[in-house]
Amino acid sequence: MNVQTAENLRKAIESLINAKLHDALAKPGGLERLVAHRVTGVASWDVRNAERRLDEALTEALTSGSSPRRQKQQQPALAAVQ
Repeated sequence: MNVQTAENLRKAIESLINAKLHDALAKPGGLERLVAHRVTGVASWDVRNAERRLDEALTEALTSGSSPRRQKQQQPALAAVQ
């Protein structure tokens, strides 16, 4: 995992934590909303957006992390064929 991918992942996690804290502490009934989100999956727009950004960052981290391994695994096979 490169530095940029790790930084994007850290920012996405931080954003989700901030969105949930803001939702829970700054608005009336926030704790009940967090419990409802756990039970039903219904969340505020900010929390859903932060979750989407975290999903994108995780997908990016997993795809960028697996590419070099595949290339390294394919190189010995190509060398044996040549």
